[in-house]
Amino acid sequence: MGTDTLDTELPPSYEAATGQAPYELVEPASLVLHGMDIVVENKGDATPLYQLSRNITALPPKNNSSSIHLHRVERGASEKTNGEPVTTHIFHLVHPVNADFRDDLPPYYVTATSPDALGNIILEANKHTLQRTEFSAKLSRDTNSGTKPLFHAKDDQQLVFYSKNSRKGGQEWLDQHGKLLATECHNDQLPTLKMETPVPRKLKDALVAMWCTMLWYELAESRGAKRERKCDPTPYVAEFSG
Repeated sequence: MGTDTLDTELPPSYEAATGQAPYELVEPASLVLHGMDIVVENKGDATPLYQLSRNITALPPKNNSSSIHLHRVERGASEKTNGEPVTTHIFHLVHPVNADFRDDLPPYYVTATSPDALGNIILEANKHTLQRTEFSAKLSRDTNSGTKPLFHAKDDQQLVFYSKNSRKGGQEWLDQHGKLLATECHNDQLPTLKMETPVPRKLKDALVAMWCTMLWYELAESRGAKRERKCDPTPYVAEFSG
């Protein structure tokens, strides 16, 4: 598995690359996770809106990296890009090695790798007995992948999103004030996040990162994944003890 420590040198800001401001509002759209690409539903342009470095809806091979890169992909607006897609690495999605046996890092979190990103965010699972697990996203402001420690003390973390099960079987994502931001569902068996309201781009980026981390959680904590870990626990114990 890969390491849990990440790069400290951040890439140029998205604003510098594209000439667009990170706080501008982004209009609602339905985002569909198709393999490693997140595309806009029913849009003719084949360019994805986001890209992952690994498919999070399939169990990874043994000894695969414990972090996944999330990139934002958009058309450049500056002369340097000539209208070509601009790819910006915005977050690391992280599920630390031996997460079940350690208390120095949260089991699931994201760290910011772009100056435009909201910051480091912890995904907390709130167990639900009847339906799917619901989640809370706790932000440590002014942090990134090079910050030490990665997260503020619990009292200084800010609730930025939370999810709750909807009557239709998916999940709703709301902000800290209870405003509905997005509805999650599965269209044609593909995970879909329907944005319900315009939001600043950096808020949308963070929400997409939390949604992807939630999908990763649901796969990694599934019965099949746990059964596989029980059948072959040696790599996990050996790496933890070393």
